[in-house]
Amino acid sequence: MQAYVFLDLDDTLFQSRAKCPVEDDLYPAAFLRDGSAHSFMTAKQRALWRLLETNMTVIPTTARDWEAYRRVELPFRSWRILDYGGVIIDAAGKPDKDWSERMLPATRDALEGLQHALETARIFAAEQGLDVRVRLIEDFDLTFYLVAKFRNGREDHLDQLQREAVEPWVEAQAGAYRLHRNGNNLAVLPKALGKENAVRHLIGRLRREHGEILTFGLGDSEIDGAFLAECDYLVTPRTSQLFERTFGRFIPQR
Repeated sequence: MQAYVFLDLDDTLFQSRAKCPVEDDLYPAAFLRDGSAHSFMTAKQRALWRLLETNMTVIPTTARDWEAYRRVELPFRSWRILDYGGVIIDAAGKPDKDWSERMLPATRDALEGLQHALETARIFAAEQGLDVRVRLIEDFDLTFYLVAKFRNGREDHLDQLQREAVEPWVEAQAGAYRLHRNGNNLAVLPKALGKENAVRHLIGRLRREHGEILTFGLGDSEIDGAFLAECDYLVTPRTSQLFERTFGRFIPQR
């Protein structure tokens, strides 16, 4: 039976140096546009990577767009899921046509709302003097979601943007959009967008092509729980947001 693992990347397989434990054995895994190393794997993460790539087909399942994904220097050889599930790339590096056709009307319907959310967030940030960057993520000529990040260590600025501007906007949309926050990543996603939808679609395709398969899901954020739930087995780092909000309650208080 063929085994597949749907693997979130950032904060699951690697993370920024600031998030790494104090150790010398760090391996650069992802880079900035200027070529400088930005994200690193610990010794345990490298061991995990070797275990996964040796024993199963690894399918990265990430919020990264195509350009950011290509700055990850790991040898993925099969399917790839990008843009919170908005894009599926085949082994030849081409967008899956069926999935792209399905996402086209969904992104078109959500575009006006995302543009309004962008304007709302930018105006609020300018008025309040917040040191944040807010933008829409576009890939393959489609607009998928909004993301905001704080700069210069001002996490409190992103907290304020979320609390006073973004959350009220999302709540006013009657369920058409959802909010995701994990560290320096505040995202507004249309309801139709989700890693879980792409994982479900791809699992169905793989089963039609290969018969019964064994699937694993690895992710760190609470939002990853939905795509993990599509898999036969679920794994999350012990230090993750997802662990804290699920298994964390089983840790005895000391």
